[in-house]
Amino acid sequence: MLSLSSFSQVDTTKVCIPTKTARLIIQDLIRYDGCKQELRLTQDKVYKLEGREAQKDTIIKLLQEKDENNKYIIHQHELQIGQYEHMTDDLQTEIRRSRAKTFLWKVGTFVGIATSGYLLIK
Repeated sequence: MLSLSSFSQVDTTKVCIPTKTARLIIQDLIRYDGCKQELRLTQDKVYKLEGREAQKDTIIKLLQEKDENNKYIIHQHELQIGQYEHMTDDLQTEIRRSRAKTFLWKVGTFVGIATSGYLLIK
């Protein structure tokens, strides 16, 4: 029973294919291993590039928000300047009115004193 071929060990050091074909197979296997390694490296590179793109998108979003905030601040500043200009115009008008009123009071007082003096002398 031990002499049956199913129980005996077969010599695996001999190749049943021609040497040239075996060498080509070995070269193909080596290329396959290299391709697998290159694919893994390429996938790692793509993953890192995607991460970098995500960081860029985040930075761009933050800068856009900052730009919108700056535009809002500039708009508010322009509104404030407009209010200051309007207040300045109102104050200048009020000063003119006050000067005119003071002038009229002075003229009226002078005319009243002059008239009273003339009537007292006469």
